[in-house]
Amino acid sequence: MKILLAEDDAGISDMLKSFLETEGFEVVTAYNGESACQKFFLDNYSLVLLDLMMPGLSGMEV
Repeated sequence: MKILLAEDDAGISDMLKSFLETEGFEVVTAYNGESACQKFFLDNYSLVLLDLMMPGLSGMEV
């Protein structure tokens, strides 16, 4: 299962990615709203985890 993780805080992003990968998920990360939108349309994801307060586009705007 592929997950798109959009989180601008590198520490939180790394922690979540590490946890999810140890559980067997494939994780693609984005560090801002624009990057999250681009990656979302490039591939199919089973789950998208969005930070609501990201730079550029917020999670709600994405």
